Amino acid sequence: MMKQRRLAQGSRGMRREGRSLALGVRIGTPEPPQFQPTLKINQRLRYLGSTAGGTVNITRGNLLNLYETALTATTATRLFAAVKLKSVEVWASPATNAGSSTLTASIEWLGVNAPSTIHADSTLGTARPLHVVAEPPIDASNRWWSLTGSNEGEVLFKLVFPANAVVDIIISARLFETETPAAGDVPAGATAGTLYENFLDGLTSGLLTPLNGGLVLP
Repeated sequence: MMKQRRLAQGSRGMRREGRSLALGVRIGTPEPPQFQPTLKINQRLRYLGSTAGGTVNITRGNLLNLYETALTATTATRLFAAVKLKSVEVWASPATNAGSSTLTASIEWLGVNAPSTIHADSTLGTARPLHVVAEPPIDASNRWWSLTGSNEGEVLFKLVFPANAVVDIIISARLFETETPAAGDVPAGATAGTLYENFLDGLTSGLLTPLNGGLVLP
């Protein structure tokens, strides 16, 4: 009987140890788990198109310049050290474009190994809004991380949008830590120490204004 009880207790101990291992608990190892110190975000960002619509090319540099901290009235540094684009989405309603019965928007991927794929939609009459959504093509550079100082001029996609369109992008981003932040677009008239949001297409073009509740670059 004593031997049987010891075997039963041993079996229960093995079962408890098995459950602990299944839950990821290491028996007898007090060291803390691994972690990633780099600050990271996944975010949907929204922009409002100009009252005249337009055609813009979005580059890696545009994505890296989306958030900036002003150092002086004429200089700024980037917040993002790296950005990955996950998807682009466009909406437009005929009701906001008086006199237009048909409106069209399109997203064309232009990265390396991208087959120049165009995603487009149009309104019908004066009631149906348009809606375009697209993810970067598989195996194309559009899916790669955009890094400061690396191919910043590469065009990832061309965006054609009607007046007053709403454009969303979903991104993953990594923030600067021990590295020296890179210089961003020059926000003339900015307030030092203030965090600003940039136009999706950059300060020079300025056709897609951020609607994320923050301060827009002057």
